[in-house]
Amino acid sequence: MSRLSIRWRLTLWNTVALAVLLLVVGVLIYGLLRHAMLEQTDRVLIEQFHELEHDLQSVNNPEARIRHWIEEFHEHAGALCIVYEDEKVVARTEQMAEQSVPLAPVGTTHNIRFDSREMPLIGRQRTLTRALDANDRRFDVILMLPMDEVHEELGELATVLLTVLPLSLLLAGGFGYALARRALAPVEQIRQATDEITAEHLSQRLDVPNANDELGRLAETINSMIARLEQSFAEVRRFTADASHELRTPISVIRAEAEVAMNQLPDAGEYQALAGSVLEECEHLTKLTDQLLTLSREDAGLVPLESQPLNLARLVATASDVMRPLAEAKQQTLTVGGLSEAIVAGDADRLREVLYNLLDNAIKYTPSKGRIEVSVSAEDGMIAVAVRDTGIGIDDEHLPRVFDRFYRVDKSRSRDAGGTGLGLSIVQSIVSAHGGRVDVISTAGEGTTITVLLPRKDADSAT
Repeated sequence: MSRLSIRWRLTLWNTVALAVLLLVVGVLIYGLLRHAMLEQTDRVLIEQFHELEHDLQSVNNPEARIRHWIEEFHEHAGALCIVYEDEKVVARTEQMAEQSVPLAPVGTTHNIRFDSREMPLIGRQRTLTRALDANDRRFDVILMLPMDEVHEELGELATVLLTVLPLSLLLAGGFGYALARRALAPVEQIRQATDEITAEHLSQRLDVPNANDELGRLAETINSMIARLEQSFAEVRRFTADASHELRTPISVIRAEAEVAMNQLPDAGEYQALAGSVLEECEHLTKLTDQLLTLSREDAGLVPLESQPLNLARLVATASDVMRPLAEAKQQTLTVGGLSEAIVAGDADRLREVLYNLLDNAIKYTPSKGRIEVSVSAEDGMIAVAVRDTGIGIDDEHLPRVFDRFYRVDKSRSRDAGGTGLGLSIVQSIVSAHGGRVDVISTAGEGTTITVLLPRKDADSAT
């Protein structure tokens, strides 16, 4: 069954369901008709018996009246009758053959008993058996009506049902197959259209003739998936191009320095300057590859995240102390304020990297004698760490893309400042892994505020 197409499976299941339904209905109709016909036959037998019983209540010679009524039964209703007394036949229908006379009933009571039996020569009969008292005598009466007409009508009904059932199944199967084919035709169209969409044609979309049915919603879901793939492919292409550009610059510098050293035969001082330049570019390459590796491992979920209660305020103070010499070298003021205890659940090393990246950016893009303020506060169940600077700021057009990889607001100054364009991407990745978010507010020429919000954790102690 699993190897069949959905079209055939729907057809088979519908046909089987219809076959069961028709079989149940057919059996029900046959049973109801048989029951109704037997009830009608039994009613005729009861009426005849009651006529006999009523007439025998006030006669002195019951045998004569019995014979009279036996003839009446046969003449008007075609019924056969046998009356026994002490297991001997007192009277019976004359037209009835001797071989067809049944044995005297045993244990007959005044309760009517119906039965269907096969009788020699006269075939199947519906019988009524009951004891009858008349003139202090006890008689056992058997009334019989032939069931030939009942069997004939039931046989005709069975023939009709057995003829209609396979024809109905055949027609229903054909109609079901055509209906399944028509219903599943859009699925085949979706399959063919999806098969034509490749990495080079991700701009194509599936037609959605009816957005309200299941197939329309499926097509919309596939279109949404293709849109996400298109965006992902675009990001991968841009990321690859940006990474290639970032890697090509230091490699070109190293190659040029090496060619100068080989072709111009510089003196010892020049050799030292060339070696320093090469080391500087190598350092930049090392930083770039480390950050790329970090992001790749983050994307793949390969970096284990330790979640331990820690005092984020203490972590902020420690990171600020580490970065303060860099700020003082540019005659900048770095201050830390706010809560002295702010407990979150997280990885201390990863969150320390977040703080280093934020402080490093603030120091790089804040001019000499500028100010950098770091504050820790509580906001609606979250701990907020805000890093404010009086730097060059960011234009509104650049704000939506500051977390894009390799994106730089000031492309002419970033490399001179030692940036790679990956710092904020790493910050967002780590904060998201902790269940938090990063907000950016900036005004060009006035400064930038980057706020990290992490879920607050109630704890008695923290590392």
